[in-house]
Amino acid sequence: MSDKVNKTRDSGIELLRIIAILMVIGIHTFLYGNYYECAVSAGGFVELCSSGLKLLFRPAVNIFILITGYFMVKMRFDLKKAYTRVLKIYSSVLFYSVVLSLITILAGSKFYTIDGETDSVLIIVLKMIFPVLSQQWYFITDYILLCLLAPFVNIVLQNIKKKDYHVLIIVTTFIMSIWFLLSDLRIMDQVVRTYGFGDIQQGKNVFSFVYLYIIGGYIRLHSKKNDRPKLVYILGFFGCLLINGLLATRLQGVLELGEMVTLYTNPFVILMAVCLVMYFKDLHFQSKIVNTLASTTIGVYAIHEFKYIRELLWNMFDFRKVDCSNMFLDLVYIISIGVMVFGACAAIDLLRQRLFKLFEKKGGN
Repeated sequence: MSDKVNKTRDSGIELLRIIAILMVIGIHTFLYGNYYECAVSAGGFVELCSSGLKLLFRPAVNIFILITGYFMVKMRFDLKKAYTRVLKIYSSVLFYSVVLSLITILAGSKFYTIDGETDSVLIIVLKMIFPVLSQQWYFITDYILLCLLAPFVNIVLQNIKKKDYHVLIIVTTFIMSIWFLLSDLRIMDQVVRTYGFGDIQQGKNVFSFVYLYIIGGYIRLHSKKNDRPKLVYILGFFGCLLINGLLATRLQGVLELGEMVTLYTNPFVILMAVCLVMYFKDLHFQSKIVNTLASTTIGVYAIHEFKYIRELLWNMFDFRKVDCSNMFLDLVYIISIGVMVFGACAAIDLLRQRLFKLFEKKGGN
């Protein structure tokens, strides 16, 4: 994710950041807003379309990490500069942790009572002080750990030959993706085991992030630069989406893949993310508006995914309270939620950025 506007940067990748955070909100609409549950109850065409949308949104997290590798892989080994950047990210995360936690506490116990259980104020305060260690936001914790490791990873990626880079990607892809796919096949689950790898299989960990960073770095260092994006990557994206959809529906009874089709480590989900990065990196245009909005993505994530805000937000946009039988209206509602959540959170983060700039100016005087 990005926490700073880079005016010299092409806006193609920045536009992809915005699309990715909207996809994240889409995932949360299914998960916390209970849209998928509602769509399954509606059945038929609505259930089929909702399954497709669920898979369409899935590459979001992978996209963010590929972009991180794409932009950071060429950085010179300078720990002071690299860790200063990490501190800037951490400062914004700590800001949201403190502000949102204090608002929750001051609002009263009903705001930190979830499913009839009231959280301890002491625990809320401790998580507020240590947002990374407490994994207040799992993504941000793993992202910061990745940024701490990145300077050392870059030494390897910048100095190995292209053919050796190919071997690295093949090996890591087998370990971090193919192995998990094979293990999820019912006919293979006693042969290919993932004992102790459960959390890694989910793709929500620093190891998976390093793997995706390696791929993003390869795209930057060794992929061909084009004057305009190639349509083949959009076709590749939808081709992988179709294959994943078949694995989730038509072929599920034959292959019995379980939940692997919806995990970030699914090779087709990874390929979908790669295809989008390959397309948008060659989308050359410059837009101050796009770059500015893209700079808010970490803030948008932190605000709407904060535990107690999340509970309040998705109680407001709970699909169980509406009729899901009309797919067109469902789409309008899902898109409207995404735009509203993104717009409100982006506006808040722009205010936060302005506040930080004021403090930086005063600190510099």
